[in-house]
Parts: sequence; structure tokens; C-alpha cells
Amino acid sequence: MVIATMDGGTTNTRVLLWQNGRLLSKAAAPVGVRVTAMEGSDRKLKETIRKLLDEAAAAAGVSRKDIGLIVASGMLTSNLGLMEIPHETAPLRPEELASRMVERRLPELAGDTPFWFVPGVKNMADQDLREENCLSMDMMRGEETEAAALLAHYRPQGATVLVLPGSHNKYIAVTEDGRIAGCLTSLTGELLQNLTENSILAGSVARGFAERFLPEPFLRGVRWGAATGLGHGAFLCRIHEQFFHDKPLEAQNYLLGLLLGDDWKTLVNHPLFGNLDQATFLVAGRPVMQQAYQCLFAQQHWHTELVREELQQTLAGRGALELAFLRGLIQEEPL
Repeated sequence: MVIATMDGGTTNTRVLLWQNGRLLSKAAAPVGVRVTAMEGSDRKLKETIRKLLDEAAAAAGVSRKDIGLIVASGMLTSNLGLMEIPHETAPLRPEELASRMVERRLPELAGDTPFWFVPGVKNMADQDLREENCLSMDMMRGEETEAAALLAHYRPQGATVLVLPGSHNKYIAVTEDGRIAGCLTSLTGELLQNLTENSILAGSVARGFAERFLPEPFLRGVRWGAATGLGHGAFLCRIHEQFFHDKPLEAQNYLLGLLLGDDWKTLVNHPLFGNLDQATFLVAGRPVMQQAYQCLFAQQHWHTELVREELQQTLAGRGALELAFLRGLIQEEPL
């Protein structure tokens, strides 16, 4: 059976086709749920998904009718996606998440082929949320599916923190017995982009992101952020460029250290994350980002493992397959 996994975000949608756990083809488009919010209609999103299914099928040498199962995750399960599926409440195991997938038919997209939607995960039930415990509340759509892939592939022993950098950095706590305990989200990726492209620091960093990791300016950013705070720490990037003649690559690493150091402070003070000294940090992201986290966590003597790049390229798809297997929709475990 040919299986399609579909991962939609705010600005991008990806479709992968699989057979017997092997990747057949993939297709992607820079169209996400933001277009639904902007246009007030899901018409363009659905048109894009139909096109991606056709493109992926053609690349695999099959027809859309050969696709027997579609597993969708990410923002496609939000109120701006294809079907709003309520968040499930942590803690829960991947098996429990799989049991709460929702089946629907969307004939305008795929005829009679069943869609199975993976729900997002939130940290606590709505009725338990109070102003005094709002720090404990968070949610994710899509990262729980990537977490399923990482847990199936690496099978970590003991408490684990999954680190998934992006526009919104996600830190997912996994208990010693393999339950997803919840997540912590930061806007670090968006802040880095805006400081890099739309602030007075744009000249200092040459409107670019670090392509090579430099530990000295990175750790300087961590230190000054801890000492002065994010706002003044950011301006120190310009001071170093003006008076210490930092090159753009140094400034880029400094800014990365400033922001990831701020994430670190949040992690160590967050009620979701207990004894971080005993946890394993499983870090995804591009190589520079992985090196940065490895350097940051080494300062705390935290154990870090890096997710292989080839696995990251299909992480959401492999997680969707793993959940389909746990639900009994496919017979062979894909990972």
C-alpha cells in the first residue's frame, strides 16, 4: 500500500509518499495555513494539497488512486487547516497519541482515501489552567509527530529533552518511562530573524545567519545576555561591531548565543523540566544550531546527542508512519 504523510505549517506544506517504510517521493510548496487566515478561506490550501498529492504520485510513478492512506499532522489539524482536532493533554505515550488519531474522509481532496489526523498536544487540561500556573501551559502541533519518530528511532533510556529549533523553538520533555510530558516554546527563531533583518543590528550581522559556528563569540553572547538581559545584550552586538571591530560571522554567533542563552534560562526555571543534569538532550536542527546547543549544554555538563541530518529531512513523515503503525493502520514498524 502507498501511504501519504502530510505535514503542514504556517508557511509550508509537505507531502511524502511511502511504501513498505521506504520513501518513494516528496513534494512541497510555500503555502501553509497562514494563507487561510489571510484569505478567510481554505480554498488555496486545498488546491495546494491536491497539487502536491499529484506531484508526489507522478514522481513515484503511481497515481493518486494508488494512495491507500493519508496521515496528516501539524497545523493541518488546527482551525486554519483541513480539520480542527482538539489538542490531547500530556502526559501521554506515543501509543496513546496514536489511539487518539481521528479518521475523516475529504472526497474533494482524495476521493474515498481515508485521512487520519494526528492531534496536537497541550501541557494541561483547560480546566486546570489558572493565571498562577500559566507558565506551565504550552502546546504543539506537528512536533509531537516528530517526537514519535525520534523516540522510535533512538529509543532513549531515562529522562530526555527533545530540542527542535525553528521559527518557534520547541523543547519537549520525555519522562523516564517514555511519556511525552509536555513542551516549552520560545519565539527565538522569529526574534533572531527580526533582529538579523529588521533592526539596527542588520548591518552588524550583514543581514545573515551564521554558516559556521564560533564558540568564543557565541559564549560571549550567552554571558552578556545573562548579565544584562536580552534588550541591552542585543545592543552590545552593535557595540562590539563598532568598537571591537567584530566581523559579521562573530556578530552572528554572538546574537545566536544571546538568544539561546535566554532559552537556557527559561529551561532551568521551568516547572516542566526537573533534574536536567540527569537528562539526555536530543538535538535536531541545522549543523550550526546543533553545535551551538552542544556548546551551550556542555557548559552545564549536560549530555547531548545530535539527530542525524538524513533523519531530520523526513522526521515528520517517519513520525506519522510510526503513529500509523501503533494505531494498527500498517503492519510493519517503519523505523
